[in-house]
Amino acid sequence: MKLTKGASEATQKYMVDGIRYVCENFKERAPGTSSERKAQKYLAGELEKWSDKVEMEDFDLHPGAFMGWIPVAGVIGIISVIFFWLTYKNVVSGSVLAIIATVFVLLALACLVIEFLMYREFVDFLFPKKTSRNVMARRAPKGELKRRIIFGGHTDAANEWTYSLHGGLKSLAPVMGGSIGGLIAISIFDVVWVIYSLMGGVYESKFWLVAGIIQLILIPFFIAICFFINWKVIVDGANDNLTADFIAMGVLKEMAENDFRFENTEVCALLAGSEEAGLRGSVAYAKKHKEDLSDVETIFIAMDTMREVEQLQIYTNGCTGTQKNSNAVAEVIYEAGVNCGIEMAETELYPGAIDAEGFSRYGLMASGFCGVNHDPKTYYHTRLDTPDNMSEECINLSLDICLEAAQLYDEKGGIDAFREAGAKRFKRGHNK
Repeated sequence: MKLTKGASEATQKYMVDGIRYVCENFKERAPGTSSERKAQKYLAGELEKWSDKVEMEDFDLHPGAFMGWIPVAGVIGIISVIFFWLTYKNVVSGSVLAIIATVFVLLALACLVIEFLMYREFVDFLFPKKTSRNVMARRAPKGELKRRIIFGGHTDAANEWTYSLHGGLKSLAPVMGGSIGGLIAISIFDVVWVIYSLMGGVYESKFWLVAGIIQLILIPFFIAICFFINWKVIVDGANDNLTADFIAMGVLKEMAENDFRFENTEVCALLAGSEEAGLRGSVAYAKKHKEDLSDVETIFIAMDTMREVEQLQIYTNGCTGTQKNSNAVAEVIYEAGVNCGIEMAETELYPGAIDAEGFSRYGLMASGFCGVNHDPKTYYHTRLDTPDNMSEECINLSLDICLEAAQLYDEKGGIDAFREAGAKRFKRGHNK
């Protein structure tokens, strides 16, 4: 017996109406807020209609750390420039300001690399602790459990990105490029400066004047990055990422309403919390349940921002290229897409991550697909990410792809059937 090809109109309507309901009734779902947890409780109640078991798990995190270091780094960059000029003009002599500037600039650079690019915890302990929540729903097979497929998204929403709203990439690129490039340049300069000052050098060469002028030019970028996040606005997050939540839920809804179960494959929906705080929800779940999920072969298919059909792509690595996902799982997604009429490409390297990387970090097989433009549109992480700005076509197609992926994974008897093709087709992930 097979799943019915394509989702029903009732499920399609449910997803769109459900996203609107959550946006209207659970506003400001920032990571670690009561609104996020209440939304997760509501969604868990919905999942109970179609699942054999629904688990809600709270976890602690420091959500401010992932982006909270950014304005601090901007201020550090400005202060470093001031410190250099105070030394260059001999207002303050010696190496004290050089040492202080270098230490703090290198710490800011470490935050950029570890927190923002690698999605790892670094300065989290310096920020307030809050509680977030993961929701996991399971639909058991008819017979013996031999394998498991999980579909997932995240329920939390982001703080608004100021420059995404005001100009998209035209604003984001110079602000991010100038500030990140500036931080790297000042880090290199400060190391040279502190070594030179400790050797008792004097600032007579034109090099120091030119370097100081270049640093002054960087100050506007450091000022601009301080306003990168609008901490007063939490977006609705209709596309990012309630679309993925309701697609994952839609899989279980379709199976239940067709009274369908696979013979040996458990189908699950994971609605993670606090992805916008640096994948903290998926990481917490994978870390806690690594052994549980290893009882049988388990694969995880993550989704994020299912908004643009022409941008549907497969994500074989993430965390700015520092975390590889499974090429074999990517092949499951690819073949499902082809069977649904779309051939998805492997995405190029991009500065970001999806929840798949939280699982891959702990050696679990995961990959994902998204429908977001890497040339960010003005709805991305802004107040324009509303239910009125969704693509029903993309949501419905993505659900069909998930249903087909579950069918393929069960029919072919597990992930081994996809390894060889995945290794040939995809280059950026690994073939575990």
